[in-house]
Amino acid sequence: MLAVGAFQYFRPLPVTAATSVAPASERFGVASALPWPAGGEAALYLEGAGAIGTSGAQSPIPMASTAKMMTALVVLEDHPLAFGQPGPVITVTRADVATFQAERTQNESVLPVTAGEQLTEYQLLQGLLLPSASNYGDMLARWDLGDVSTFVNRMNTRAAALGMSVTHYADVSGFSPLSVSVPSDLVALARTAMGQPVFAEIVAQPQATLPVAGTVHNLNTLLGQGGIVGIKTGHTDQAGGCFVTAADLSVDGTSVRVYGAVMGQPNALQGAFAAMSTLLHGLSPALHLRSIVHRNDVVASYRTPWGEAGSIVADQSVAWVLLDGTNVVRRVSLDELPATLPAGSRVGTLAIEAGAHRADVPLVTATAIQGPDTGWRLTRGF
Repeated sequence: MLAVGAFQYFRPLPVTAATSVAPASERFGVASALPWPAGGEAALYLEGAGAIGTSGAQSPIPMASTAKMMTALVVLEDHPLAFGQPGPVITVTRADVATFQAERTQNESVLPVTAGEQLTEYQLLQGLLLPSASNYGDMLARWDLGDVSTFVNRMNTRAAALGMSVTHYADVSGFSPLSVSVPSDLVALARTAMGQPVFAEIVAQPQATLPVAGTVHNLNTLLGQGGIVGIKTGHTDQAGGCFVTAADLSVDGTSVRVYGAVMGQPNALQGAFAAMSTLLHGLSPALHLRSIVHRNDVVASYRTPWGEAGSIVADQSVAWVLLDGTNVVRRVSLDELPATLPAGSRVGTLAIEAGAHRADVPLVTATAIQGPDTGWRLTRGF
């Protein structure tokens, strides 16, 4: 009998499998229709959550001066600037003056220049992005890579690297109707460009002062309204009104960045501004800060073969700003539980997804697993 008792007591104890009690998915709020423009194309993107939606055919159409976002991005990636740094000085040539005169004749957006005038890289970027001077784009392209056609090739290479699969640049300014894109591609570009601190600084400026041109103004007249912090306007007869924007919205006390783009809008820039304003005003009430999981929420439970029961809980909280109607998916991964385990031991992971949001929440034991008593050890199996 002693041998049997010793065998019973010391033989390995069984592990316990916990069971998830968390719902596999949960929808937060009720989806509502956004006030998308009646014509043209549009796209919205919520930083962190991902694409909100699009409207229109989403087929490539002329992008007008929104092309200059890529011009500026390529220059800044080739010649980075720190805050407060003007960068190299570029001297205006007679060829640059001839370009100005030719583009002015074509009714492009330009700024006056004179041969021998000196402009820094920073000033050229200001002239390119605020009053949208096409001739400044040509000067930057020639300074950077020697000629405009080589620079345009670089723009297309960079677009491909950003996943802008249907975008094509035919010039540095977007004046050509062959420079085409879709709003979702322009949003992807805007997100990358705004990651350049100097780019973001410039497009947030209402005006700038340049040597010959004097005081120039940002064509983005919505700047500073409704949280808008940038970034680029565009308009030609073929393109209609185009506007790419970044706006910092306050949602339940939390600041979130929204990117949007409208293309092909009637009534030039005023039509583009009106379409974007309506879209952002309609979006704001549909955004809410949602508590996805609280620390100590019960995610799983267990009962050991000897009758010890307990809970497995989330070890951290997760809250995200979500568009009403967003579906949150949960996946619970649980380890087998040994016979004894201290409280707070990690025993699994709760993976949560909602759009582009991702979080892996550690799961821990709420209380200790004490293990079986002597009586259970000796009598198990009988």
